[in-house]
Amino acid sequence: MRLNVFALALFMAVVSVAAPQDSAVTHVERGNALLSKGDLDGAITEFREALRLKPDWAEAHYNLGNALSDKGNLDGAIAEYREALRLKPDFFEARDNLGLVLFQGARLDGAITEFREALRLKPGDAGAHHNLGRALCMNGDLTGAIAEFREALRLKPDFADAHNNLGVALTGKGDLEGGIAELRLALRLKPDLADARNNLSIALKRKGDLTGAIAEYREALRLKPDDVDAHYNLGIALEGRGDRTDAITEFREALRLKPDYADAHINLGGSLMGKGDLTGAIAEFREALRLKPDFFEAHYNLGLAFRGKGDLTGAIAEYREALRLKPDSVEAHNNLGLALLDKGDLDGAMAEYRDALRLKPNDVQAHNNLGITLAQKGDLDGAIAEYREVLRLKPEYAEVHYNLGRALAAQGKKDEAAREFAEAQRLNPKLKPPSNDPH
Repeated sequence: MRLNVFALALFMAVVSVAAPQDSAVTHVERGNALLSKGDLDGAITEFREALRLKPDWAEAHYNLGNALSDKGNLDGAIAEYREALRLKPDFFEARDNLGLVLFQGARLDGAITEFREALRLKPGDAGAHHNLGRALCMNGDLTGAIAEFREALRLKPDFADAHNNLGVALTGKGDLEGGIAELRLALRLKPDLADARNNLSIALKRKGDLTGAIAEYREALRLKPDDVDAHYNLGIALEGRGDRTDAITEFREALRLKPDYADAHINLGGSLMGKGDLTGAIAEFREALRLKPDFFEAHYNLGLAFRGKGDLTGAIAEYREALRLKPDSVEAHNNLGLALLDKGDLDGAMAEYRDALRLKPNDVQAHNNLGITLAQKGDLDGAIAEYREVLRLKPEYAEVHYNLGRALAAQGKKDEAAREFAEAQRLNPKLKPPSNDPH
């Protein structure tokens, strides 16, 4: 889930008659005026001139830091905020904004340290508690983040961004009801908060309410039409509901806005594959791999698409590459086994199914696939044992009752086989006993 970016505030230095010399003051005032108009280069020039005249003016270093931050020069901003704090250690605004810039640069430990120091200077500042909560949340400390968001809201109950981010943290902790309540409260306070709409959609999707999630994603996109993540997440929700054509539209829009979005290429490929467009799917999976060569999901899905096209050699190569990246993938072992079985490599297939079962002993697909392969090898006792294990785990698996019936019939156990065929047909009327079976 995304977190809101808390805007850096421009600190307008209060200048007294006895403070820095007039020429330096004039340059700072010009810089502030230019900064407020969005002329970042002009503002930076003025602040630097002020500091040439008065190098030890903390507020000028601070304002230069703001301009550099807005320009995207995070390292330069950090240096200026640090200089401001060297000159004026109790400068709360510089401390808070230093934390924000460190946060923007994903230097989370440093950001947390600065926000804590800012709160030592000003314990009742709701914004600083909120910023510390965001950094803790991003650093994986959801419990600490929740405490900070709650404190921010105690100090400022109508703080919509804090309700939004508290909702994110609660959802991350698994408290979906609490997270949804906070996100709805954020939207009641600030109905046009697109991030809260997006986050509410994610929480609703996790709760299984795809219809509600889709409605919120659409509202988020009404407020912020170029929100890449909202288009992407809407596509996932639509795919989950079976609206594959609309899902494809959303994934394509996400990619129009962000062509190098590897996850969107993967999901678009998955939807195309579901529609039967294997050629289109393969193109998307290849593009995902061009962008991210060690992308497990791309190799795995490319294996599925190649097998669907009948390219068993290509499928096997992709499954093996997927397993190199993620050796404990039960699904990849299973599907590699299926491709090897299709190619006639029964021993290789069995080895993969056994690896899958080593990783997940109760995997019914691996037991069934191993049973099928054992039956083809002529080991009917082994096949029957695998089918019975599947039915112990999943008694109403119609196809396995049918497979068990075939293995029993091959052993001449006609009555037992008939019972299994009858159960298979009860569970799935399309599964009729073999024509040579008297029942």
